[in-house]
Amino acid sequence: MPNLTIEALIKCPFFIKENVDYICCEGYIKNTSMLTKFPSSASKREHEKKYCYKEDGGKCPMAKQLYAKYEKE
Repeated sequence: MPNLTIEALIKCPFFIKENVDYICCEGYIKNTSMLTKFPSSASKREHEKKYCYKEDGGKCPMAKQLYAKYEKE
């Protein structure tokens, strides 16, 4: 079940949804999404705080790749 409080804090434009131990983001391939599964909900929350709470995705490797993809288009 999604945590609506956490999702309200998410600012990364590539974020789609999250659950207990994973996040789902826009995929690199058109019309796809990618799922990142974490070993624990605590490690997922740490990732979200570090990257997903930032409007530009911070220095998230996935967000950086997607920005680079759009720059090429």
